[in-house]
Amino acid sequence: MEIVYQNAISLAWMGDAIMTMYVRKHFLLKGIQNPHKLQRMSAKVCSAKGQSVILDTLIQEDFFNADEKEILRRGRNASPHTKAKNATSEQYMKATALEACLGYLYLYDHAERLNVLMDRIIQLGDQL
Repeated sequence: MEIVYQNAISLAWMGDAIMTMYVRKHFLLKGIQNPHKLQRMSAKVCSAKGQSVILDTLIQEDFFNADEKEILRRGRNASPHTKAKNATSEQYMKATALEACLGYLYLYDHAERLNVLMDRIIQLGDQL
């Protein structure tokens, strides 16, 4: 595994921004223009509950490679200083894990893999 200097929470912080950007772009490109509808649809995918469901599906599909699995493990075991508002702590930790993986792929220049993962996340998000 390559050396990853950022802690899992920092990776998740970046991953949250990346996921939000990709998801918002997806909905805008679908032609949705109503801000309330855009926010509602984005929140469904980018929420801890939505991310938890998406992560569970990706794990069942054996989507992740060994390095990504290690980042996911670190993300699940991280100690965030905030609590989930509308999700269980398990859902929140799964969301943190997925966001950490996205942050890792972005910060460590794995752009192609990031695009593959985000394409799959968006496909799954459209089914939520």
